[in-house]
Parts: sequence; structure tokens; C-alpha cells
Amino acid sequence: MQYLAVAYTRDIPAGRVYPVLVGGRELILVRDGQDNVYALDGLCPHRHLPLAGAEVWKGVLECPWHHFQYDVRTGENLYPRRVYPAQLAARLGDHVRPLRIYPVRTVDEQIQVGMPEAGGTPRFP
Repeated sequence: MQYLAVAYTRDIPAGRVYPVLVGGRELILVRDGQDNVYALDGLCPHRHLPLAGAEVWKGVLECPWHHFQYDVRTGENLYPRRVYPAQLAARLGDHVRPLRIYPVRTVDEQIQVGMPEAGGTPRFP
């Protein structure tokens, strides 16, 4: 695993996402209410639209397009998976799959994201 510097801690506003491009992959950085930073895929699995502009409240990220919701700690889909009956959730298939999460560490105020393969040079937005 290779850790790549993608932002500084001061760049990540509470309640909002901070998009980064790492090795051609769109990710978002999110700060939860406990001051922890998480890195997740930057595209919503529902329609593959960007999560830049999403809002975060009490550790739940809400897609700005269709209001699908995800737990920022695990990437788990919370809405609609937990709201609709099991049969409907099963029909939604990949639309309700979890967001991929990436390991994050902070070194000297620098946010670093662990990438499973060679990620290339990160680009700050």
C-alpha cells in the first residue's frame, strides 16, 4: 500500500466534502463530527454522479443528486437500503452497494490516503 499526500487538515471543512483526484481516481475527503477524516470513492454508486457538493451530518453523507445516504466510516448505504423493504432493496442491486473507503493517516497536518495500487501523482482541486 502506498500513502499519497492529498490535502492539509485545514482544507477539510466540517460538514462538507473535499474532492481530490488520486491517480485518475475521484475520491472525496470527509470530516465527521468527531474530527476524524475519511476518504471514500467520489462517485455515487446509484448513478455514478460526483459526490462533490454532498453534505455530511452526524457521520452521514448525502448524495446531492438523489439523496442516497452513506455512513462515512464504513461506506455502507443507509438510504434507501435501510428504508425500503428487503425485496425492493434487493432489486436496487448495485445502486445501493457501499462506497469504497480508503485508509487515511495524518502526518504533520498532511492528509495521506492509502492506495492499494500505484496511484500516481495526486492532484489538489
